[in-house]
Amino acid sequence: MVNGNITLPNVDDAQEFQSTLKSMRIMGFAEDEITSVLRVVSATVLMGNLEFTQEKKSDQAILPDDRVIQKVCHLLGLPVIELTKAFLRPRIKVGREFVNKAQNKEQAEFAVEAIAKASYERMFKWLVNRINKSLDRTRRQGASFIGILDIAGFEIFELNSFEQLCINFTNEKLQQLFNNTMFIMEQEEYQREGGD
Repeated sequence: MVNGNITLPNVDDAQEFQSTLKSMRIMGFAEDEITSVLRVVSATVLMGNLEFTQEKKSDQAILPDDRVIQKVCHLLGLPVIELTKAFLRPRIKVGREFVNKAQNKEQAEFAVEAIAKASYERMFKWLVNRINKSLDRTRRQGASFIGILDIAGFEIFELNSFEQLCINFTNEKLQQLFNNTMFIMEQEEYQREGGD
């Protein structure tokens, strides 16, 4: 999960951040909602900085430095001991009993990635629902909504392959379908209703 410091040319991160905050406020987000979203995003990013090692005489993963997990727990309002235990020795059901199972380094890293992904996914779904709720002020079902088109494989490569060509072609076709569905059909509906 650790990708380092990634910057995009001609993108001012501070300006984009302020624009995002302004947009959230325009959509009617309360300050506590904005803070909660930022906490989840920050914690998710920080989880990528957790570094586990393996005990020399066993398969047990260890977390030699707990500074990052302390920050994650502070952001999410979780007890450090409990989250650490969940990654290193999660409680599982065996038969009729619950036991704590030692995790190796790879299992602990997988658990962190799974929690980060699940947290981000739930926050993203909440955001989409929250924005749709803000847009639907007319009480007319389907009057306004936000749609997300997730195009797979959108990455920047130094060298493109045939596979990337196929992905790009598919993405273009998906974009055309999306545009047709969202814009052309909307125009037809406006024309039927007598609008311009």
